[in-house]
Amino acid sequence: MTTPKPEKSFAQWQDDALSNILSVTLDNTNPKRGTRCYLKSVADELRSEGLAVLITTQVFERVLVARLDEDMVVASGISVFEYLVGSWQMSQTVVSNLCGAKGKALDLAVREARVQALREAQLLLVSYMGLSLQIPDMFPQQGRSGRAIIVDALLADPNANANSLAEQLPELLSQLAARFANDGLPEVIAPVISELGLRTLQRANRSLLQPGFRSILAALDTLTTNRQIAAAIPHMPTFDPEECNGRRMQTGTALGPFMALSGFPAGDESITKVYYSDAPQRSHQDRESLHTSLRTTVQFLHSALFEIVNRLIRSGADERTLVLQLSLRTLATNALRSGMQVDFTKVVDDGFADNLAFVWMRLSEPFTNDARLTRLARVDPDWVTMRALRSVADGGLNDDQSHISTYWRELTRIDADKEQIDAYLEQRLRDQMSSDGGFIPDCFFTTAVALHLGLVSTIARYIDMMKQIGRFKNEIERVRNSPGTLTPAQRANLPLVMQRWESQLQDMKREKCAMDAQMLDPRRLICAMVFYRFVICFLLRQVDAQGVFPQQAFTMPAENGDVNAAEKWRMLPEFLIEDAIEFVVFVTTYAPDVLTDSTAQVGDDGLRMFDDILPLFIVTFLARPKLIRNPYLKAKLVDILHYLTYRDPREDDDYVDTLGGNIPGNIRLHPSIQQFQANLDNNTLARAYLVPALVRFYVDIEQTGSSSQFYEKFQTRYYIARTLRALWARAPRYVEVTRRFFMQSGLGTSEATTTGSTRRDQRVIEEFVTRLMTDTTYLLDESLSKLAVIRDIEKRQPTAEAPAAEGNDSDDASRLDDAESRARSLVSLANETVHMLAFLSRLVPRPFQASEVVSRLAAMLNYNLQQLAGPKCSSLKVQDMQKYSFNPRVLLSELTSVYVHLGLPTGKQQPAAALIEETEAIDRFVMAVAEDDRSYSQALFDKALYILEQRSLKNAQSLTRLREFALKCQGAKVDSRAMLFLENEAPDHYLDPLLASLMTNPVRLPTSDNVMELSAIKGQLLSDPRDPFNRAPLSVDMLEPLPELKREIAEWRERKLAEYQAQ
Repeated sequence: MTTPKPEKSFAQWQDDALSNILSVTLDNTNPKRGTRCYLKSVADELRSEGLAVLITTQVFERVLVARLDEDMVVASGISVFEYLVGSWQMSQTVVSNLCGAKGKALDLAVREARVQALREAQLLLVSYMGLSLQIPDMFPQQGRSGRAIIVDALLADPNANANSLAEQLPELLSQLAARFANDGLPEVIAPVISELGLRTLQRANRSLLQPGFRSILAALDTLTTNRQIAAAIPHMPTFDPEECNGRRMQTGTALGPFMALSGFPAGDESITKVYYSDAPQRSHQDRESLHTSLRTTVQFLHSALFEIVNRLIRSGADERTLVLQLSLRTLATNALRSGMQVDFTKVVDDGFADNLAFVWMRLSEPFTNDARLTRLARVDPDWVTMRALRSVADGGLNDDQSHISTYWRELTRIDADKEQIDAYLEQRLRDQMSSDGGFIPDCFFTTAVALHLGLVSTIARYIDMMKQIGRFKNEIERVRNSPGTLTPAQRANLPLVMQRWESQLQDMKREKCAMDAQMLDPRRLICAMVFYRFVICFLLRQVDAQGVFPQQAFTMPAENGDVNAAEKWRMLPEFLIEDAIEFVVFVTTYAPDVLTDSTAQVGDDGLRMFDDILPLFIVTFLARPKLIRNPYLKAKLVDILHYLTYRDPREDDDYVDTLGGNIPGNIRLHPSIQQFQANLDNNTLARAYLVPALVRFYVDIEQTGSSSQFYEKFQTRYYIARTLRALWARAPRYVEVTRRFFMQSGLGTSEATTTGSTRRDQRVIEEFVTRLMTDTTYLLDESLSKLAVIRDIEKRQPTAEAPAAEGNDSDDASRLDDAESRARSLVSLANETVHMLAFLSRLVPRPFQASEVVSRLAAMLNYNLQQLAGPKCSSLKVQDMQKYSFNPRVLLSELTSVYVHLGLPTGKQQPAAALIEETEAIDRFVMAVAEDDRSYSQALFDKALYILEQRSLKNAQSLTRLREFALKCQGAKVDSRAMLFLENEAPDHYLDPLLASLMTNPVRLPTSDNVMELSAIKGQLLSDPRDPFNRAPLSVDMLEPLPELKREIAEWRERKLAEYQAQ
């Protein structure tokens, strides 16, 4: 019978367990511990103190410190942290056994005592692990660092090996976090985050085409899943170091390397060189398949980054403030991303900016995805002064270096100059203000600026890249198709040059394919569309006359508005409205499917983005142009309207008084166009305000403030003309609104849908007619002159049989390129301007017959008639007229219709007074045409009639009426001799000093004391609001009537006419 082993005491059990865990011994006589480190010094100390030579929890730390002696560490060959981790793992195994099946046989009190002893030992091990991470220099430097060991475990597969550190890491992190929660946890976790960031920068981990980045994100996810660690990360010294700004935010901050993971080609060159290497040669379907795969990967990246940042923000109020500060400071120090020429060595790249913007878009979803936008009122337009410009101590978000406040202070405002901005901000900063909107306004403005410097800035460069590719392709085609324009030396090198150019073009196309995957990603665009719905509604709420939109229907603000109420509006950053417009323009042009996507439409009836909000946004800011100072932004609104009411010019079939035309229906347009036009038709404000707003902006765009304003205005006016043409062709209601607007000022009334003032309406109409005349003259003259240049060069185009002479080739090629480019643009503009003139002169002839414009209009018509039907008309025929959209016959037909509209009665039933007024207006126009000595001739009308009849451009009735007008002009030419007699006989003070014509309604110019004919000075002031004699500011309101002089001239005129008729 064997003797049972004596039961160990608790102290003996501790000695055995802890000796095994630490792999040390205090008893060198025990053969079972022969392989363990003998700590003689500790054993001797315990004996001298009269204590049992056993390793218990009371002496555990003394034993541990002795084991961590430098000689011991060096002798072991492993680092301090690796030893501590190994010991902790051993203790964790023993604890698991005690708590598992092996421990069930023990008495409950014994088991709990043993577990408690091990927990105390673990606490010390974890404490020293934390210290080795916080202050690694405290311990001997040997072997792998603690940060590397933890990161290796984070990146390892936890299921690969049982009881591995990777498997046990969540428990270790939990114990570390609990131990250092109030004792420097940020400093403990910072080295681990930094090490993980360094691993992220390695080539194998930073490419989305390799699996390494997924492990990196999984590791960061594991860390932040622990709430205490998540709360500690924003407090790390490396989270937002003061010395980091600009590009360094991408590598020098704790989260920078993770945010820099990118699906954009600039962030990972293998995307273009490997993934899209043959994409330009692939089919569209194959490229879409490549895009889908890459987009799915980027979606995983976005979701992972959002979850990580979301945990940091939800850790607490202080942590949320620190994350906001980091984001805002990152954006503020990368403000140059929104510039025209971006130096990417100084700013974060597109991938980083895109990731940051997407994370904040996701954070904003709880309030932007709300169908009724119930939390919109919580966004205070004064956020900049309440939060961005104030320090944290004062309830704001400004950083210690004032990067945030400097950026937001210097932003361009919607309608305020620097002096006004400074005065407003100083006043508001003196006021005691506090934001009660919580996180929503912070999130809104941070998301807005993140998109401004992220997605919107990248859009601008993406569009520019496509333009560069287009220009390069055209240049290659030009050189390939016109070798005759090259010198012999250039032709000899052409194959080599073309090979190099084709290679460069393929590189550009590969980059474009890579950018297509990101920029045209429906998921990204829909998320942004949802956010910009909120932005647009926020902007509309600020100008709503009641200030309650969208909780109640929008009310159009008055023309001038409430100055005090509008102050916050004027001080809003301009990029809010600019980015919303730029984004909608981009989506409309390049991804129209997003517009009608049900996810992007989010909202109840009346608040859907495409159906309701977008039409309201466009109409409001066009109808009330004073709300926005920058004319470029208003021009962009017209761009959107043009794209969404688009009619292809090749299908125009609505020429004025002209037979023939195109057959519509051959060109398929995107369904969004039809849907948007239906939205406009159903929008009460659009039906009332849109046409007058477009007419008004046609005038206002004359001055844009830019150096290229002269040319920019024509593109905008072309879009206005095309939009009006589409509206007029779509529904009679738009024609009636147009007629009513042009006629109401003459009736002495004005509606709220226009400027609200008869005088202002009249001014707009007068200036519109003037602009239409001057535009027609310039555009036809320029376009015809460019066509003449093209014809001249085509006549002497070199061929293989007759190559170009040395020195002339490049000259001709350059001139031809310029002429073709300009002709395509100018002819299209001229076509629309002439059509609008013809349409409006038929609809509302009176403004075009006004005394102040009639002479210039007649001269313009005569001059252009001479161009189109005169002796030089044959010189306008170029080889490919369709290439330039040039149809001189339609131009001639529509131009001649203007003569009939203004020079013959309409034949409509009118009151007697209206008939008298019509007769006077017609006589005035006919006389003006006949008096134009420079261009008018009866032979010219005969030639025009011959062309129109021969080419069957007009029906018999129209030709008859044009002949009738020509005869009236011939009769008026005789009457014009009487006027010449009067002007020769008149005293100088009866004659207008500028035109030398007899005055009928003289007025005094108070700024120079000169006397002029009222119609002459009004016409002058329409194009230049200054006194023509001394350039002093002058307006029509300032002119002083001279009734006595007027009566004196009238009496003199009657006497002289009697003398003339008697002779």
